[in-house]
Amino acid sequence: MIKDIKFLLCILSLLVFYNVSVAQDNPTGENMKQEKVTKRVGSLIKVKPEFEERYIILHKYTFPGVLERIRKSNIRNYSIFLLDGILFSYYEYVGNNYDADMKAIADPTTKDWWKLTDPMQEPLPTRKEGEWWAEMEQWFCYDKLIKPSSQAQRIGLVAEIIPGKEDEVKYLFMNFPPEINEATSYQSFQNNNIFFKDNKIYFYYEYAGDNIRSSFTRLSQFEKYQTFQAELNKLLLPKGTGNWEIMKEVFHTD
Repeated sequence: MIKDIKFLLCILSLLVFYNVSVAQDNPTGENMKQEKVTKRVGSLIKVKPEFEERYIILHKYTFPGVLERIRKSNIRNYSIFLLDGILFSYYEYVGNNYDADMKAIADPTTKDWWKLTDPMQEPLPTRKEGEWWAEMEQWFCYDKLIKPSSQAQRIGLVAEIIPGKEDEVKYLFMNFPPEINEATSYQSFQNNNIFFKDNKIYFYYEYAGDNIRSSFTRLSQFEKYQTFQAELNKLLLPKGTGNWEIMKEVFHTD
């Protein structure tokens, strides 16, 4: 239930002010040609507890001018996931001048957007100097696509590493068995990315099939996958019935 109707009305009035539709869909999707990804970025920031609901509502009505600027800055397949006050963003960069494109994002419309979002956020104390969102270290990527990302289901997960076991987890992913990559593709999993920050690993992947539960069951029967998972799970802290927690997607633009 929306707690603050005035806030929603404020957002809608701003959309009217910018004289644009509130629709977030882009005219790309199936007709969009495959672009070469030159950089993949995973980042973290906190959302203040008192603003979590508003943050989710706000991102349902992202200014179309902001979405247009994101695209002009060569950012694609941009998602934000939320769990326990932590926002995990993932996007793909398809340009050739990252610093210039990131600087160009700060146009008047996006600055107005930041006036709304920045007070809701709290940067991590472990971020690098000059960062707002803390960029993570990427430990693994298998980017083979079965379908365009715009047609796939997106999933964000997080797991916590047992203190002192970070190097062992990194070694596992840096030496990931190629046979497992082939098996995941065969079961319709694609665009697998692992990022690391503050003793946790964040997993972004996509599913391009029709029944993710059945595909995962079949993948779990593959012996090398079982071996890898057993080795990894020994290095992760248990969470409920497993080691991974599912994050909620609160924003996406292709």
